[in-house]
Amino acid sequence: MTDAGPHENPRTRARIAGRVLRRLPVVRRLAIGRVGPLEAGLAGARAELARLGAAVADVRSAVEQVAADLGHLRADVAAVSHNHELLKGELWDTRVELSAGRVGEVREQVTALDRRLRRAERSARAVPAGPAVADAGAAAASAQPAGPADISSTLFDYVGFERRFRGDPEVINAVLHDRYAAVLREHQPVVDIGCGRGELLELLAREGVEVVGVEPDPGMADEARARGLEVHQVLAHEYFATVPDDSLGAVISTHVVEHLPLDVLVDFLETSARKLRPGGVFIAETPNPATLVVLGSHFIMDPTHEWPLHPDLLRFLSESAGFREVRTEFFSPATTLQLPLGGGPDPAAPELAARVDEGFARLNHVLFGPQDYAVLAVAGPSAGTPAEGADADPAESLS
Repeated sequence: MTDAGPHENPRTRARIAGRVLRRLPVVRRLAIGRVGPLEAGLAGARAELARLGAAVADVRSAVEQVAADLGHLRADVAAVSHNHELLKGELWDTRVELSAGRVGEVREQVTALDRRLRRAERSARAVPAGPAVADAGAAAASAQPAGPADISSTLFDYVGFERRFRGDPEVINAVLHDRYAAVLREHQPVVDIGCGRGELLELLAREGVEVVGVEPDPGMADEARARGLEVHQVLAHEYFATVPDDSLGAVISTHVVEHLPLDVLVDFLETSARKLRPGGVFIAETPNPATLVVLGSHFIMDPTHEWPLHPDLLRFLSESAGFREVRTEFFSPATTLQLPLGGGPDPAAPELAARVDEGFARLNHVLFGPQDYAVLAVAGPSAGTPAEGADADPAESLS
């Protein structure tokens, strides 16, 4: 018979079980004491993990924002680079325009010198008159008033002056064409007093309008004739002396009447009214001295200007000369110089804001209003002759 092991003895097993049972509460207490800190540590780890997760989300959001900002910066850099290239191109174009303008001024100076040289050559070839003849000629010249386009300085370069301070004549005459072509087409033949080099007449002639120019300056008259235009190198009163009464459709003069003494101006208006057929149109454009920036700048700058002609004065003189349906048209307000208005009613003080805007608008009109104006008038009927188209308004097409 085999002997049983030590653990198979009931007493031994009971003794071991008793020991285990006695130690079990201690083990339980030890386990419980260790589980609490472990659970607390686990909760802390979970909280830290959540905090780190939030921080990672914030970092991810910040990275995305930085990436977006970087994209915007790249776009801004590209736009700045593009604008830089555009500005370089505009600067180049501006340099080219300035160079072209300067070339134009130099060309005008050369042309003016050429005209003066031709005048000097003609004077040198002229046979000097005897003292009696010369005195008689001088007396006759002094008794005869100058014509409207007579700018009588042989030293002053008026063409170069006009180009620098008034602008390119080609552009100016294109503007004049837009203003007056419609009415001039309906009243032919058209006579341009002081036509210069004939730019306006050339534009009208291309449209089939019958045109005649009057220009006392020999150089300008030669240039106008070179364009294939009929241009008379005489003063206005000399040309009118060759024209029958009631024979012209329209007489236009742009920036001429302000150069005339009063008596010469009155004679010019009366003669124009007589030479136009009934219903014919008279147009005289001139600087507007009612706009003070014109009076204090452009008008006084020109040494050949005789006297500023207020619109009401020129209208009165035109009516006194026999014209009827006299009207004025105003052009080219100095908008870039005008004072800004409030932009709308002020809720806090609407009446005051409206009054301030109204005052500024009036001030803008007086200081920086239209820089040019034109008198447009209709020739009345001759004695015993009914007016042609008396009920029509020839200025309807003017803008």
